[in-house]
Amino acid sequence: MQLIQIWLKFILMALLIIISGTYLSRFGDIIADKSGLGQAFIGGILIAMATSLPELVTSISSAVVGVPDIAVGNAFGSNTFNLVILAFADLIQGRGPLLLRVNYSHILSGLIGILLSSLVVFSLILSHFLNIHLSIFGLGVDSIILLFTYIVGVRMIYRYDKKNPLDPNEEKEADPNPDYTLRKAGFGFFACAVVIVFSGYYLTITADQLSALTGIDQSFIGSILVAAATSLPEFVATISAVRLNAYNMAVGNIFGSNIFNMAVIFFADLFYRQGILLADVKIVHILTAAIGIVMATIILIGLFYRSRRSFLFLGWDSIAAAAVYLIGVYMLFRLGLNIM
Repeated sequence: MQLIQIWLKFILMALLIIISGTYLSRFGDIIADKSGLGQAFIGGILIAMATSLPELVTSISSAVVGVPDIAVGNAFGSNTFNLVILAFADLIQGRGPLLLRVNYSHILSGLIGILLSSLVVFSLILSHFLNIHLSIFGLGVDSIILLFTYIVGVRMIYRYDKKNPLDPNEEKEADPNPDYTLRKAGFGFFACAVVIVFSGYYLTITADQLSALTGIDQSFIGSILVAAATSLPEFVATISAVRLNAYNMAVGNIFGSNIFNMAVIFFADLFYRQGILLADVKIVHILTAAIGIVMATIILIGLFYRSRRSFLFLGWDSIAAAAVYLIGVYMLFRLGLNIM
């Protein structure tokens, strides 16, 4: 009976995230149109940060209650789930690969995401194999480097978008909500973000309870279950953006969210008081990170190569990325059972 109640609570929080994520994308599209900042920047920075709020709140909450594996697994797992969202977006957008419809500028944000993930992998190797733990006032030096790299990366994306604006013909010009002003859209955006924060916080509590009751390892719970739930805003916002023909916003949201998810590790480490976050997590997170890096690389190759071939309305890059994700989920599940 207790397990059923926890699942119902988990589902309720997920529904709140779905509803909020839907409206978040709409408000973001209005802000992009009214402010003149453009879909790529709004999707890659503003919407990406807002839809990543569940990951931020969930990872911080996990760090506070002393479950670092859920904190880190949530960040990496969300990255892999976010990338497979592009396959769903590719499926619903119509004939031809989705990546043919977006700008080359997303390659920069994708590469920055790979760099950040690689830095975490390097840190895990130093901590677990070479027993090197560097910290300043209890905060890992690796986390500080992550935050600094994130800030530099976001600045690069902003400056690149300013120097290389998208072709106006590629962007959606019609305003789907002409009655909304920039102020109204901003208020709606903020309200949706608040609901997402609330839902993300309670997802952490229920996830920890599910791990305790089911006996499944926290690394798997964080990397798959919690990651999928906290990635619901990205899923809804991306699909909504595709339906609005705002393809650059959709892809920018995914890559931007993945960049922010790595910065989330810094804040989780900041609130983790039992030690150094990346030094206390299981080595299995290297596998989750590697899956995300392979998936991102496949998508970036597809974005650069721009093949027009598809299979069942899906580009071959989307099919390959989805296949890597499914194989990765199976491997993580097997590891989660073996290390209980």
